[in-house]
Amino acid sequence: MIVTSITRQKRHLNRANLFLDGEFAFGIHPEVLTQFRIRKGDTIDQAMVEAIMAEEEYSRAKQKALRLVSYRRRSQKELRQRLLEKEFRPLVVDRVMAHLQSLGFVNDEEFARALVHDAQIKKASGRKLLHHRLREKGISPSIIRDVLTETLSEETEQNAALDAAKKLVERYGNSRKKIDQDKQRKRLAQALARRGFAWSIISPVLQTLFYNEPSSERET
Repeated sequence: MIVTSITRQKRHLNRANLFLDGEFAFGIHPEVLTQFRIRKGDTIDQAMVEAIMAEEEYSRAKQKALRLVSYRRRSQKELRQRLLEKEFRPLVVDRVMAHLQSLGFVNDEEFARALVHDAQIKKASGRKLLHHRLREKGISPSIIRDVLTETLSEETEQNAALDAAKKLVERYGNSRKKIDQDKQRKRLAQALARRGFAWSIISPVLQTLFYNEPSSERET
């Protein structure tokens, strides 16, 4: 087969059309053209065509992955799933993942730290909820353990729960509909539990805000 023409695409200026024996063969990225040193008039066989198309698929998958991580951080699991959804072959996805990891664009440990940091800024969350969210993102148990140990000490979690509780109690106090103290305690315990705080964290908070709260009594 003879390369009879190489033209730039009109809609996608960063891609070209490759013509073989006078007929359109496939679209191709300039870096693939450069890699294979393809020029008009070259003769290529079927094996070469397949090699070019395989490299073209890798190039497209890599560009897609780079766009995805440019929007926001992504875990390995997230990025892999998105690429597979675009119907890139698993072997191609593996190659892209290895490339991005080598560049530092995909790092589950850094992703986990950022998720915990951002979550605490937006809305104070307990260890249980953060653990659940990280597992959903495909972060390994060992990384989750290390990151939560590093970023969320018991004292830090306790203070976060107390700050969140104070805001909720203030909201209850400003409500037009008066809420008695017993209901406030129960609502507060439920709200903190939904945010992922364990009872061992919630109980001292209730004792701090409602002085007569017995430590052995569990509110649900």
